[in-house]
This record gives sequence, C-alpha cells and structure tokens, in this order.
Amino acid sequence: MPTARVVPLTPVDKVYTYLVPAELEAEALPGARVVIPFGARTLTGVVVERTDEAGPRLKPILDVLDDVPSFSPVLLRLTQWIADYYVCAWGDVLKAALPSGTTVESHRVVHRTERPSLGLNGVGGQVLALLEADGPQPIGTVQQSIDGVTASLLRRLERDELIRVEKELTSASVTVKTEWHLSLADGVGPEAADSLRGAKQTAIIETLARLQADGEVESRQADVLAETGASSTTVKSLVEKGFVERIEKEIVRTPFDTEPEPEPPPVHELNAGQVEALFQIGAALGAGETKTFLLHGVTGSGKTEVYIRALRHTLEAGRTGIVLVPEIALTPQTVRRFRAHFGDRVAVLHSRMSAGERYDAWRHLNNGRFDVAIGPRSAIFAPLRNVGLIVVDEEHEGSYKQFDPAPRYHARDVAVMRAHLERAVCVLGSATPSLESTLNAKAGKYELLTMPDRVPVPGRKAAELPPVEIVDLTWEKKVRRLKGALSHPLREAIRDRLEKGEGIILLQNRRGYSPIVTCDDCGWTPECRDCAVTLTYHKSHRHLRCHYCGLVEPLPTRCPQCGSSDLARLGAGTQRVEEELAEVFPDARVLRMDLDTTGRKNAHQKILDAFGRSEADILIGTQMVAKGLDFARVTLVGVVDADTGLLLPDFRAAERTFQLLMQVAGRAGRGALRGEVILQTRSPDNPALQHAARHDFAGFIRTELPDRRAFGYPPYGKLVGVEFKGPSERTVQQTAERWTRLLRQQGGAVEVLGPNPAFIGRVKKQFRFHTIVKSTEPGQPYALSRLVRATNDQFGKPPNGVRINVDVDPVGLL
Repeated sequence: MPTARVVPLTPVDKVYTYLVPAELEAEALPGARVVIPFGARTLTGVVVERTDEAGPRLKPILDVLDDVPSFSPVLLRLTQWIADYYVCAWGDVLKAALPSGTTVESHRVVHRTERPSLGLNGVGGQVLALLEADGPQPIGTVQQSIDGVTASLLRRLERDELIRVEKELTSASVTVKTEWHLSLADGVGPEAADSLRGAKQTAIIETLARLQADGEVESRQADVLAETGASSTTVKSLVEKGFVERIEKEIVRTPFDTEPEPEPPPVHELNAGQVEALFQIGAALGAGETKTFLLHGVTGSGKTEVYIRALRHTLEAGRTGIVLVPEIALTPQTVRRFRAHFGDRVAVLHSRMSAGERYDAWRHLNNGRFDVAIGPRSAIFAPLRNVGLIVVDEEHEGSYKQFDPAPRYHARDVAVMRAHLERAVCVLGSATPSLESTLNAKAGKYELLTMPDRVPVPGRKAAELPPVEIVDLTWEKKVRRLKGALSHPLREAIRDRLEKGEGIILLQNRRGYSPIVTCDDCGWTPECRDCAVTLTYHKSHRHLRCHYCGLVEPLPTRCPQCGSSDLARLGAGTQRVEEELAEVFPDARVLRMDLDTTGRKNAHQKILDAFGRSEADILIGTQMVAKGLDFARVTLVGVVDADTGLLLPDFRAAERTFQLLMQVAGRAGRGALRGEVILQTRSPDNPALQHAARHDFAGFIRTELPDRRAFGYPPYGKLVGVEFKGPSERTVQQTAERWTRLLRQQGGAVEVLGPNPAFIGRVKKQFRFHTIVKSTEPGQPYALSRLVRATNDQFGKPPNGVRINVDVDPVGLL
C-alpha cells in the first residue's frame, strides 16, 4: 500500500508516515488536508510528500478534506522554510496559513454514568456535581473549572464506573454556505397555475413565471417565499409534482456586499519618478526574473499607482498578485482603489472579517476564482498559484512581525522568500524604509528605486512636503502657555483650520484618558494584579484598564493606601485629548480612532469614510491614523506627544519614532492646499525629531547606522530573543538559566545576554525572563536559528506550565 508523509497541525515538530488506502489514493496528494489518527486523538494534518516508505504498524489516513490541495508545492516549501528559519513546528506554520475553523480533530469528553456516587466528596465529588449540572464536558473544561483534577483521578472515577470518557470528533466549524434557487420546470408556464388548487402553489407558479418573463431564470427561494407568503413545504410539493425545479447554489460571503460599486478610477499622468520605477519593475516582470525592489518614495509620491500598474502588467501576463498592507485600518481604502481597477478579481483577507468571509475568500483564491489577494501580514499565505508580483506597502512597519503565537514570522521577509520560490517580483515600498532594507539595497541584494517628488495636483505643480514646526513643551509650560495636552501654537493652528473648513489629523499614540493615576499624598499608583504595569484610566467607561491582559477595575474615589481623595491623572491619552478639543472647540466635529473605537467589524472603514465625507473636522487617533491615509482636505497634522516611543528601552526606538513622525507628517498637504505639521515634544534637540522635521531620511540614516554597527545590532548583526514564561517566578528563572547555560555550551561566534527579567516582568499572571542571542558573523543568516534549535532539542520538554518562545529577528525587545 502506498504511503504519505504527513505533518499534523500541532506544535509537535515531526513528520509522520501513514498508509494511503486505495480509495483515497487519488485525493491524498501533497498539499491536501487529511484526517489522521494521532496517538489517542484524531487530528487534521497536511500531506507533504507521497512515498513508498514501508514501516511496521503504520496507521492509515482516515479521510481527505480537500478536492483541490490547500497548499501548492511552493507554499509547502515556503512553510517549511518558515519553520526552519523561525525555529517553530512546521505544523504551526501550516495551521497559521489556513483559515480558522477548517480543521477536524477529536477531544475526550467526560460523561456522568447512572451509577450512584454514594456520597463521594472532595475533588471527585465536584467533578460529578459539574457533570450532573452541565452535562458532558471536555476534559480540558473539567480541569479548568475545578482545581486538582488530575488524569489519575479521572481514571479512578472511570474504574469505579462513575464517569465515562469518550473520544468525540469535532467537525470543521466553517463550511460552504448555500441557498436554494427556484425555476419553473421545462415546459411549465403560467397556465400551469390553473391546474393547481392551493392559493400558495398558484402564487409561486405565477411569481416564477413573471420573474422568468423579466429575464430572471432562477430566483432565490427565500425571496419567492417572502413575496408569496408560502412555505418551503409548498415548494417541496411543487417539486414533487414536477412543476418546479430546485437548485442548491453556493453563496460567496464577502465584506463587499454592503459596499457600493467602486467608482471608475481617475486617469493619472505619471511623473518622472513613477515612470522610471514602473519601467524597471515592468522589465523584471516581462523577463520573468526573480527580483526584489525597494521603492523609496516620499509620502504622496504615488507609490500605490505604481503598484496598480505593475499588477495590471502581471495579470495581463496570466499571473497572480499579492498586496500586503500593514494595518487593517488601511485595508478598506487600499481594496477600494484596487477594486476600482480590477473589480471582482480582488479578494481581501484579514482578521476582522467573519470566519465565513475569510473561508470563502481563501477557498476561491485556491480554486482560481480570484487572482489578487490584499490584506495584512497573513495574506502572504494566500493560496494563489503562479504568483508573479508581491507588494509590501509600508515595508518598514513593525506590524508585519507576528508576535504571538508561533510562527513568529516577519511577513516582509517571507514575501521576499515567496517571490524567490515563485520566480516572481517583490516590491517593498516605503517613504521611510527599514534600516535592514536600506542596507540590503546598498549591498545590491535589492534594487533601489527612488521617487523623490510628490505627484502633481491638477492645475498646479506637485504638492510640496509640509513644513514642520517643533514646539518645546517644557518652554510652553515655563511661560505658562500650556493648558492641557495642546500647546498654544497647536491650538491656534487648529482654530485657523476650523475657520477655513479644512481637515485636521491629530496623533496621540496612547489610548485611554490618562496613562497614569497617582495619589498626590503618598504616591500610590494602581497596578494590574496580573501584569507588572500600571492601569490606564478610561473616562468614557469610568474604569481602569490593563492594556496587556484586559483587566478592568473601577476607579477608586479615595486612595486605598492612605485614604486621600487627591488622585491625580497624569499624562493624556486619546480620550483626554478628545475631551480637551470639545472644551476648547465646542463646535468642532471630532472622530476618535483607536483600539477602543475600532473593535467592531468595519469600524475602521466607517470612521475613515465619515472623515472622508467631511462629516468631521478633526480625526484623532493612535498610530493607525499615521499610515497610508490620503485625504486631500487635510492641511494640518499635529503630534500631541512626539516623545512616546523615544522613552522605550529598545534599540529601534529612534528609528520607530522617526518613521512614525515622517509618516504622519505625510498626511498633510497632499492635495491643492498647502499643509503644515506641528510636533510637540520635551526633547526638541533629539536627532530623530530634528531629521523628521526636515524630512531628512538620508540624514537620519547617517546618524543611526554608526550606532547600530558599533553595538552589533541589526542590520549589522542578527538577533534572536528567547522568552521564558510561567506562573512560578523561581521555576521560570531556573528554566531560563539552565537553557541559557546549554546555549553557551553549544559554542559558536555569538554573544549571549541574560537571562534577565523582561522589561515588563509579568503579563497575565505569567512571569517573564529574556535571553538575547546576538551574532555579527556575516553570511550566516541561519546559524543562530540552528544554534537555538539545537539548544531546544538538548533541553527537551520544559517544566509544567513553563513556555519557551523563540523570536528570530525580533522587532522589539520588551
């Protein structure tokens, strides 16, 4: 019997061999999802290779879930590369590439028998009481609900015939959605109604005949029933009599259902920078080359227009394309522009879609109905075949890095690798490229394309980059002009724009009302009981909230430590700035855009659409308002606190701050009206702020790179961050020390820092320690990954409750 090598969709880092039954031989192809026995469980796995490998006691594949394999040969190779490079299980990567809710697996369920308990007390009695009250429960639920439930206890209860443990198979939670359509049978016309006695049957025949005469051959059963007042039983009777045919048709769930058709795209005349960039990209596409371009274009230089024309070239050549955007907030605007050009060939993939919408988009990308995928980082796994172009817009963005759970991949780097495997072109676009990409371009690994000018505005020359004014908050306070979060110059600039009817964007990269609440008498500050962080005050709900674990507590009226009522609220979040705007400019219409206002589906899109329709004067938000937004009426951008990111103990702090300020400054003056930017800071002489104020990317690079080289940090060195976490601080520390000791014993030209307590030492009741592994050896991109994997293999399984998380090429070390 033939065999197949299968990767189970679990964190177990192995490939297993299974028998392929004759009836499944034609379907169990490489890339197909299969149902397999795995120990005492039944799981979903993916066939990665067909073999003739024999072996003792091999188990057979139970079922094949795919008509068309979910993974192309390229995606199988890509996911294997991710597992190797980012030091994680191949099954974790394959699972991340699939839409949620599509796996099949078994779990053990505990049932209560009819045997009397005879007054059983303790934990065993609690288990029986739970089952009698709530019915059968998965073992995991029982263990989470009752402390002290062990496997041996459950076995003892089963031996005493008080419980029964059964294995149950859970089907995929998301499937194809269908609906019934009706039509008149061949030869049946409106006169057929004369032979029917029932009024409802007659109404259905007459309705279908009328709709058919209007050109509607098939009609939704739900619409016909709603119009006639009939029931599905009436339809069934007509089908049995041969008057009506009923057809089951698939419904493609899409987030575009509620959107109007996109307007025809305007015709743009390209400037010199766009022409040259498109020529170089087009030449590579035409030659079928594997090539990566770094498209460095200032904000407003028309990078998206270059992407669109390059994608048109790709589709005309019969190939497909992927466009990555860094934020879900940008997805609606981007999708709208691409749909205006490519219509229903575009599918969107992001986490705010319903499970059904994601599943339908993924499935139709896989079967070729769509040939363009747009979305945040996970869209890099879009199951397209014959990919010719991959675009990574705002390639510098840290949101392209997956933090938790594994795989902790960087979508930009995965995009470059996928383009290599697909023999495709990859375009990395940004006004503020990452230092890694900049150095790759200098070294010739990427080809640099520059677009130094903004696109022309109809009737005038190209818009200029806006002037930037730095406001020293320390001086403002000294001369007593600072009344809240907004300085005098920023208030006056807002007033001026409101009088002119122009748009304003304010960036405050902290949500909530006040980041810190403190007692003026004793210094007490409320802290999260589960995380080593202070709680943030949210005035709209009058509560304190932890931004790490979500814990919510009421704001006390008095200090619980000394009883004082003098509780000060320090700092300003987006809510506080919103309140201040309402006080100073009561007639201004303000929209707030942060995690608190965008939790619901399509919330990003509704806020941006309202601002785009001039239904608000001011848009205030966190960093999601800084990227990619294009509103011609915005002439003022204000940064409430430009120092927020600079205070973090991270070697990328200056780079991130510079990029964020440059990006948000680029939102101003993109149309015919001249723009202005005001940065409020207590560090006016900081180089990152000074270079941002001059729109001086080259100057910032010259300042930052020597420091990175001196300390061996990226892009001159490679880093791996290893996090150890668990509920016992002592156990976590001991685990971190033993693992790090084993790593040092591996040898190699590496520097090992730690283990040390993490900057935030406890999150969600989990204590955290970090070890940083650094290498400056050139030409060894995989050496650190191999070293860390070897250490993991030698260390073995960590103690119960302790997790070891490996982050290759981390974008933050907090």
